[in-house]
Order: sequence, then structure tokens, then C-alpha cells
Amino acid sequence: GIVRDLSRKVGKEVDLVTQGMNFELDRSLIEGLVDPITHLVRNALDHGIELPETREIKNKPLAGSLVLRAYPEGGRMIVDVCDDGNGIDLEKVKSKAVEKGLVSKKEMAAMDEADILNFIMAPGFSTAEQVNDISGRGVGMDVVKTNIEKLGGKIEIFSDVGIGTKFRLILPLTLAIISAL
Repeated sequence: GIVRDLSRKVGKEVDLVTQGMNFELDRSLIEGLVDPITHLVRNALDHGIELPETREIKNKPLAGSLVLRAYPEGGRMIVDVCDDGNGIDLEKVKSKAVEKGLVSKKEMAAMDEADILNFIMAPGFSTAEQVNDISGRGVGMDVVKTNIEKLGGKIEIFSDVGIGTKFRLILPLTLAIISAL
């Protein structure tokens, strides 16, 4: 429902794929994950996935792809929210982080990609030209991080410019009860 409604609102076509959602989760974990995952989905639809005409120029399928994948791994529960959109512009993130005084240029030079991508979860951080009511990127990524940390988890971000972005939520499996279906 939410993906269809939002994609219509932003004028984009998006195919939602869910994988590995066939296990039972503790109610408190589900409640704790609803908001962060909803925000990540909104973010992907609004900022990640390009408009159909832009996708066409890039020789991508007109409909964007949004994949929600959940699976257990090494005693932890992994939830991936992946889009095949534009990816996160590292240079934009770098200049915004320096501009906001979160880091010096010298410190930035020594940072790896994962650390730089983590700036998008700093409170009030946004690379959006204008903030809108759908995701307001930056107004909320910090809340996503806080909510996941409250559940004892962490977030990793992987992004390839022009190819897409993956937000990986890593949660302790003690919260997840897997049923052998």
C-alpha cells in the first residue's frame, strides 16, 4: 500500500520485492522496525529511485526496484532495504559534513566510504536541495539510527552512485523467533 501510494505521489514507478520474510518476529521487534523501515522505504522512493525519464536516459528499467530482504545470519537478524536508484553522492555528503562542521577537511581525507556515508544519519543532516513531506531526508535518518540502536542493532550503508543504495539493519537474533515453516 505505502509503496504504491508514495510512488504515485512522487511520479515514479516502483516494483516492491520482499524476500525471506517467512519467519515470526517478536512483537516488540516488529513494532520497533515499522518506523525505521517505513522511513527507509520513503527515502528510497523519494531520493534514491529516479524519475522514469531519468531512468530511461540511464538505460535502466522505467520502474525502479525496491527490495526488502530479511534473513538470519550468524546469530543475528539482517534486514536489507535496497533500491536500484541513483545512489548517494559521496562528494555532496563530504562537502555538507565539512560545511556543517561535523568534520574537518583533514579528518575527512582519512575517512573511508562507510564512515562518510554514516554522516547522513547525523541529526539534521540533509543533502536534499529542498526538503519535502515525503522523506525530508536528514530529518529522520538520525531517528532511524536511534530506533535501531534502541533495539540493540546497528545500520550499515552501501551505495554505488548511479547503481543504488542498500541500508542494512543488523539486529540481535535474541529478539527474533524464527519458526521453521
